[in-house]
Amino acid sequence: MKEAMNHYFSLRKEIADEGLDFLFKIPFDEDVDSLIYVGEVDEDEYISWRPVKKKDINDFKSLEENLGIRIHPSVIEYFNSYWFADLDGFIKDHYIKLESVLPKADIESYRNMLMGYKNNHNNKLEHIPIGIEGNGLIVVVDNENGSVKLEDFERNSFEVISEGIKQLITTLRLKR
Repeated sequence: MKEAMNHYFSLRKEIADEGLDFLFKIPFDEDVDSLIYVGEVDEDEYISWRPVKKKDINDFKSLEENLGIRIHPSVIEYFNSYWFADLDGFIKDHYIKLESVLPKADIESYRNMLMGYKNNHNNKLEHIPIGIEGNGLIVVVDNENGSVKLEDFERNSFEVISEGIKQLITTLRLKR
């Protein structure tokens, strides 16, 4: 996973260096540990950021116990690879934005999202949400086989877009 993310962030940096520096700018949030911030807040209250390989591992055991499930290992690996503010891009005709992993952002907020998802899915977590698609579809990981799908909640349908998170990250394009 770290290799795929490293490749993605290198590509993102190349494109940012070509003049799209907004790829590494986010609104400043004082609740986020300054570990990923670079430089000073600008006049629009934005700050540059950089991805940082994680050294501390988040333990998902209590979250899994609380939810009564085992979370697919690729999801846990995703959340334990890097600290970063944005991981997004295009696959096929879809714009995908995956969950950010920010220092000091508590796993509790992810737990709340999982609980809401579980409540909306007959108290089951057969899929684990990990992002959003540009038209409002949910990016989920199949909790059995790790494939990444787009969920259309209203139609109760799923479209496989990648065999796994690592493959998704590797194939994301930053330009249409």
